Amino acid sequence: ALQPYRCARDDYEEGVLLDANENAYGPAVPGVASEEGKKTAPSIHSELNRYPDPTARAIKERFIQYRGHDFLTPEHVFVGVGSDEAIDMLFRVFCEPKVHNVVVMPPTYGMYKVCAAANDVGVLAAPLQPETFDVDVDGVLRTVQPHKTRLVFVTHPGNPTARRVSRSRILQLLDRLPATCVLVVDEAYVDFCASDASVTGLVATSPRLVVLHTLSKAFGLAGARVGTAIASPEIIGYLNNLKAPYNMNKLTAAVASEALSADGIAVARDLISRLVEQREALAASLRKSPYVDKVYPSDTNFLLVKIATQPPEKAKLLYKALADGGVVTRYRGDQLHCTGCLRVTVGTPDDNAALLAKLDELAPLVLGDSSVNGSSSTQKKKNGTA
Repeated sequence: ALQPYRCARDDYEEGVLLDANENAYGPAVPGVASEEGKKTAPSIHSELNRYPDPTARAIKERFIQYRGHDFLTPEHVFVGVGSDEAIDMLFRVFCEPKVHNVVVMPPTYGMYKVCAAANDVGVLAAPLQPETFDVDVDGVLRTVQPHKTRLVFVTHPGNPTARRVSRSRILQLLDRLPATCVLVVDEAYVDFCASDASVTGLVATSPRLVVLHTLSKAFGLAGARVGTAIASPEIIGYLNNLKAPYNMNKLTAAVASEALSADGIAVARDLISRLVEQREALAASLRKSPYVDKVYPSDTNFLLVKIATQPPEKAKLLYKALADGGVVTRYRGDQLHCTGCLRVTVGTPDDNAALLAKLDELAPLVLGDSSVNGSSSTQKKKNGTA
């Protein structure tokens, strides 16, 4: 069995610490290393000469409280550098290079394919249903190879689809997938959904389920890189045995713990509420635009927007013009079921106003008459609605 690296901080965290070959005088940060500096500098700065907690236990305990499931313990939680670290770990734990494969459901998050390539693991596709972007359970089951498929990835809500997946379909997958498969539900955007959207509670009775979360989205900590995986203690034990000894640094851990405090959660919920309000306002404005064919319903902090143009590939020209004009969106027209689409992150009122203004300024120049396709956009020009 794989044995984890034994860290000095696994044994002792307090006392006269002469066990880890740290710099006893302190960190080389101006104003901190001196004795006076140690008294006046922020406490986290004066502690940077010491290795962090290798278990990130404080983050785990606060994250458990936030998720609110009584069965959860720190042994159910892995903390990593964004959820991407957990994704990569799952490949390394469950997939043998050149032998096993995974199933993804396009259009979906691109990191699954990146990790598969890095680990020399095959990728099979079971596309989401067009328009609704829900899981095609029968399609997934037809795609899975019982003796080779080890991971099945569901993005809930989806990226770039912005839609949550039906809970009933996740339950069907848990019930019908082969016993050799682990179902991985990536909930990076779930905090923008209704409170009952997360499937974290299913971990209590589903030993082959892993649920991923991140603090990058709803908590606004993309620059800190903090993610979690929730699963059975057995699976989490594998991830912890494989991870780097000190994968969560002290500065990041301090910020994450503060964000997951009662005050931090209150701030996050306020930000979520404001973003959801702006999401609905932006979607309504975009639906009135003669240059937009469709705004898909969203359960996230972004919108999938289909540009009204023929050929649909001209949407990429609009994306480039908007970016050159100072408003950066994401072109997604090259992904399955997303022809002619841009992915637009919901911004502040000023951000969203800038997008709408640039769209009105540049779309006529870039799309020309091709934006009037004889159907929805023509009607919008007549009555100003979608």
